[in-house]
Amino acid sequence: MFPSEVVLERRVRTDADEDLAATNLPLFILKCKDRKAEGYAAAKLEIYNQRLEDMVIGVRLADEPPAVSYLAIRGSASFADIVAVDKTVIVIRLDIPGETGLSYLIYDAVALSLRMIPAPEDHSWAYVLSSRVSVARPCSGTDYALVHTGRVVDGGEDSLFLWRPSSSSPPWSKKRKCSFPGLIDWSVNQSNMEFSFNGHTYWADLLCGVFYCSCNTLFDDNSSVVKFGGFIRLPVKPVRHNRRTARLASYRTMGVVRDSIRFVSIDGFQDYVELKDRTVTVWKLLGHDQHWEEEHKLSLETLWGFEGFGDLPKDLTPMYPLLSMEDTDIVYLVLGECGGNPLKRRFFPSTPCFLLAVDMTNKIVRSSVPLEDEDHWFSSLVSCGFSLHLQKALDGPCDDEGIPTKKKHPIPLKKPRMKKLVRGGRNVAESPIPMKKRGKCHGGNVAESPIPMKKRGKCHGGNVAEASIHMKKRKCHGGNVAEATIHMKNKRMCC
Repeated sequence: MFPSEVVLERRVRTDADEDLAATNLPLFILKCKDRKAEGYAAAKLEIYNQRLEDMVIGVRLADEPPAVSYLAIRGSASFADIVAVDKTVIVIRLDIPGETGLSYLIYDAVALSLRMIPAPEDHSWAYVLSSRVSVARPCSGTDYALVHTGRVVDGGEDSLFLWRPSSSSPPWSKKRKCSFPGLIDWSVNQSNMEFSFNGHTYWADLLCGVFYCSCNTLFDDNSSVVKFGGFIRLPVKPVRHNRRTARLASYRTMGVVRDSIRFVSIDGFQDYVELKDRTVTVWKLLGHDQHWEEEHKLSLETLWGFEGFGDLPKDLTPMYPLLSMEDTDIVYLVLGECGGNPLKRRFFPSTPCFLLAVDMTNKIVRSSVPLEDEDHWFSSLVSCGFSLHLQKALDGPCDDEGIPTKKKHPIPLKKPRMKKLVRGGRNVAESPIPMKKRGKCHGGNVAESPIPMKKRGKCHGGNVAEASIHMKKRKCHGGNVAEATIHMKNKRMCC
């Protein structure tokens, strides 16, 4: 059984990442029965279709949150990140080596389809409100659309630009003019989060409020104007965007939790608050009157006394809140170090250390995990139920090199890791597990070694050297041969 919810790292591992296989999570390959690139120039279309054919998409799933899962792409991508997840659909922005401009990769876990389209490059319009794409869905059916917000430069018209996989029109060729209430000014407001709920698409400015419109108008081919239903103010004092303060994702979030929209805010990032008094507050949006109701309020000092907090450090501040999409009681919180200058009202998260699943109703910490690598915090995390739809989408597990295997269960990586907990600039290494017999290599027994061995390779009839330290790598007929500097026995020349 797959978890009903996963916490995904937005950064997608690619061939450019040295740590693509550096994890203890098994890698599952996703089925892609229908692949198609569209919207590119005719001279380039065949190239992009071939690039798409060469791609292998995999997912490494943790057992359950708050442990972090992630996607991996092998072939034809040097950079990739997740820009949107909605039910069965996941949208990835990627950079293809040797090609100009960014592309979007759209995977549907039910249709088992993989589409690739170019990011908008029309110089007649410019991004407004958000540079990210959102997924819009009507109340019923499986149809969906990718939506970009923008403004036509020449005419100054605010518009939405759409791509529907079910349409034969080129990507972003469908345009809808926008009709806004007078209080909305896209030149001032910015969208930090986008999502669909109950047949509406929402653009949330986490400092001011939420814009929304009906998806029916987006899918109405007979209408050229989208009327926005209104603007929902946040239950906190609105402030202007300030680049000198921390990123909004470090202390605010919003999203759909089952049957309602919730908003989370952590104080201490706009104004100085004593550590023990820093508070996490959760509000629920009451749909009938668009009124926010305070649901949970939790100070850090109270969190220290929760069952399950244990011996976690008490000198860390809560940050990077994340809503569970399935459990109304759960809020994921990071505990980390925070720096800044109270006199200049500058507060920034510096080192995330632990990720917690906090049950706000029952007042317990259900689980916590140490954060070993802080790189992913530059792109943040997303919680989603995408894993629920993977049962029929798996093409099978694969080995460390991304080659599918016929075994029924995913193959974990062969090497143990040196786990690192990064905190305050100090690395704390845990002792690796001593390795037993590692298998055979062309008839020779592989030596037992107290340190993890990297790529093993082939040795054409010779026994692989035993070594305890100082192992180097050398290419030999496509395989890596370990060459030890001391304690070698049965040494043979290979090639």
